[in-house]
Amino acid sequence: MVVGTEKELYQDKLYAKNLNYLVDFEKWDKDVYAKIRYRSNIAKVKVKRENEKIEVRFEEPQRAITKGQSVVFYDISGIVLGGGKII
Repeated sequence: MVVGTEKELYQDKLYAKNLNYLVDFEKWDKDVYAKIRYRSNIAKVKVKRENEKIEVRFEEPQRAITKGQSVVFYDISGIVLGGGKII
C-alpha cells in the first residue's frame, strides 16, 4: 500500500507551542537555525511569534515534520536559543 510519495513528505513550514526560551525572543538575531530531530541537519529558518505559538518557515523544505516532536532553535554559532513542541 502506498499512502503518499516521497515528495509529499517535504514541508517548509511548521507551528510550535509549549515554548521554552533560553534567550529572550526579542533578542534573537535575524539568522536563526532549527533542527526538527536529533540527527537532522541544522536548517535556516524565519520565526514569527503568534501569541502562544510560533510559525517556523524553512529556507529548504524538511522531510517528515512530525507533530508532537520537538523543534530546537540555534543562533549562527550553535548556541541554543529555545525550543518547542511541533503542532
